[in-house]
Amino acid sequence: MDRTNKSPVFIAIIDDEPDLACLFKEALSQIDGAEVFAFTDPLLALEHFQTNHQNYMVIISDYRMPSMTGIELLSKIKDVNPAVTRIMMSAFEIQDELFQEFKCVDKFLQKPVLMTDLINEVRMLVSKIQILGTNRIS
Repeated sequence: MDRTNKSPVFIAIIDDEPDLACLFKEALSQIDGAEVFAFTDPLLALEHFQTNHQNYMVIISDYRMPSMTGIELLSKIKDVNPAVTRIMMSAFEIQDELFQEFKCVDKFLQKPVLMTDLINEVRMLVSKIQILGTNRIS
């Protein structure tokens, strides 16, 4: 890791499909200086985020999951640390009005997503956030 004297950069992927969560985690682990966590349960992901919110830069959540939708999860994440970039992914068509109403989604990615596109998108976001220093809250 190229992050001397800095805390780790956390990225989480939340998808109730274990194979997809693992695949996305493996792909995103290629990003230098990032520690990637994969969750299939949004409640566990939220608990981990609440404990480690100061280290998180990017959260990527599926839309449809049992126990909590991606919108509900990203809303709770925004309440804890509004500076974290929140990405929604879904194989389903989702109306833009839904995102505008809740104001908790920064970016939307349509499934299936190419792994190279996902990696490049998140890498670009992490680089931009590191330059701006906007993921930390007091």
